[in-house]
Amino acid sequence: MLIWNAKWIEAEDEVRKIEKNNGFNHKNITARCSQKLGHIHQMLARYSEATEMLSKARTQFEDIGDQLGVAQCLQSLGQIHNMQNRYSEATEMLSKAKSQFEQIGDQLGATQCLRSLGQIYQMKDRYSEATEMLSKAKSQFEGIGEQLGVAQCLRSLGNIHRMQAKHSEATEMLSKAKAQFEQIGDQQGAAQCLCSLGYIHQMQGRYSEATEMLSKAKTQFEEIGHQLGVAQCLQSLGDIHKMQDRYSEATEMLSKAKTQFEDISDQRGVAQCLQILGDVYRMHLGDIHRMQGRYGEATEMLSKAKIQFEQIGHQLGAAWCLQCLGIIHRMQGRYSEATEMFSKAKIQFEEIGNQRGASQCLQSLAKIQSLEEDIGKTEMLSSVTLE
Repeated sequence: MLIWNAKWIEAEDEVRKIEKNNGFNHKNITARCSQKLGHIHQMLARYSEATEMLSKARTQFEDIGDQLGVAQCLQSLGQIHNMQNRYSEATEMLSKAKSQFEQIGDQLGATQCLRSLGQIYQMKDRYSEATEMLSKAKSQFEGIGEQLGVAQCLRSLGNIHRMQAKHSEATEMLSKAKAQFEQIGDQQGAAQCLCSLGYIHQMQGRYSEATEMLSKAKTQFEEIGHQLGVAQCLQSLGDIHKMQDRYSEATEMLSKAKTQFEDISDQRGVAQCLQILGDVYRMHLGDIHRMQGRYGEATEMLSKAKIQFEQIGHQLGAAWCLQCLGIIHRMQGRYSEATEMFSKAKIQFEEIGNQRGASQCLQSLAKIQSLEEDIGKTEMLSSVTLE
């Protein structure tokens, strides 16, 4: 990771030398230097510095009438907003960039923006719109022979199938994407596909296969210095430990992942780690030796995660947290609070078309009703006995 970072820092030094030698003699070179520095900051996850440089470059390109440069800066700024889960700002920037690319006849740039917009809909769990955009982008990439773009669309479409539990379709698409990334020497893309294939094994309860794939992907991400990929693998490995009741290992992995997500300002990743950590504490409650004081920790983690999911508009994550909070209230015998949480979660699951989540909440509500009826019968019998 340090070697990879060093390469970008070396590149930054080279660009700054060019910028210094140029001075203000050639405005186009000055703008290109600002743009390159912005890209370097972006690759190093220095998003505030990247935004500053790319905004500066955009203004410089506008001053000299370089429409392509303006469009490229808008595209990069949109990608940065997307990485920071600022979906409305990202959509605005990428839509503007797409229009400008279309005006100057740059089909590749316009198609890249279409793909990025599809990925934003994917992140917002709007799978039908995402699938439509990504399928269209894939066809356009195929039309211009852009293999990288095709592979990226296949990966995103595979991940949509994965989120919809269409495991065979997801595996097929992700395997194709991985093969294409390997053909063009894109180690990051191949590692991301390997990671997603690991998620599928995880969802199917094949924990040994999932662990093997995710560990391999994590190593590949570390080799190329991709901190987001490393964090995502740690998160999933922590989740697998949780599913296997290895709570200490799960907590260690998830805490590391959370720290890495915080380092790169990935609010969504932080929220997901908080949600899983909250679930780990909740599952600890099943062990009588660990019950004391864990309710508060679990509730705090899940409440924080819920707020963060709501802030970034991730309705599925917020619904998961509500569902877990409902379980905690039920375990404590707080049936009215539990009913409120499960009812809210059920509505949110229904709104995003997550039938499994809605069904689980419905079952939990029925269980609470049954428990309350049993309590009522017991109280009546006690009253009759006393009389």
